[in-house]
Amino acid sequence: MKQPLFILGCERSGTTLLASLLQCSSYGELVETHFITKYYKHLDNYGNLRDKNNLTKLLKDILKTRSVMQWKIRIDLDRFYEELEEFSYREIVHNLCMKMARKNGNRLWGDKTPHFTLDVDILYEIFPNSKYIFIVRDGRDVALSLLNEPWGEHNIFTCAERWNKYNRSNQILEQLNNQKQLFFLRYEDLLDNAEKILRDLYKFIDEEFHEKEMNKLIKGIRKGNYNKWKSTMSERQIKVFENTAADTLKRFGYETTYDETGINGFMKAAYHVHESIMKVNFLFRTNVIDGIKIRYFGKEPFAD
Repeated sequence: MKQPLFILGCERSGTTLLASLLQCSSYGELVETHFITKYYKHLDNYGNLRDKNNLTKLLKDILKTRSVMQWKIRIDLDRFYEELEEFSYREIVHNLCMKMARKNGNRLWGDKTPHFTLDVDILYEIFPNSKYIFIVRDGRDVALSLLNEPWGEHNIFTCAERWNKYNRSNQILEQLNNQKQLFFLRYEDLLDNAEKILRDLYKFIDEEFHEKEMNKLIKGIRKGNYNKWKSTMSERQIKVFENTAADTLKRFGYETTYDETGINGFMKAAYHVHESIMKVNFLFRTNVIDGIKIRYFGKEPFAD
């Protein structure tokens, strides 16, 4: 049995597009599970998972995660416990995600949760033989997209910080690359040279490249749909972003005008205060207002 597949990368970097281009594989179109690293960090709260009550409590908590609620799968808790080959967190995650995969007609499962990029060491510890795809996109285009999302960043500096954090050099990623477990690509290259990159990618995941089906998907890709920041960003925004993340941009081959010199402490604090206020407002609407609507008024759960 193959291991799961993980797509890594900052939000709005093309992870969803990339996942859609894998729908012809045994993994199908990868989903965002959101819960894997979260509950791994809190396993001590559940005790020995060989104890049925402990395992059931963990599974119930996972099933209440909004992203998992979207799967709309029925789980018989007693049967789930009996079907486990080992009482490990890895086995619980794998069995649960396989139920989702089979419901969607797939033989394997994969994940594209962006924030797992920051916890790739945990993924590697749980699934040491898995394969990973890392996609990077010009951070200035990512920033423009994040600023338009209610859950995204709310100013150019925190956008730059976020993109920089997701794309800075990482020892685990370097190790995975050396072990032939990591496939790296740039979003812009995928748009302009999709067929070649996808052939290489399908070979990397040991999947057959079905030419007819893949050509239909490739036709929907908009070549050259990048560098929007050049005509949309103000000079001030470009300067703030590059003063914060120019070194990372250069490392991935993106052109820059300014060096990474940082911004002054007062402006940095002001940007952080602004971001905190906007984030509190969003989380209140998401976790309180929408939580009430989901629980009492039948609103569909969502994974944001």
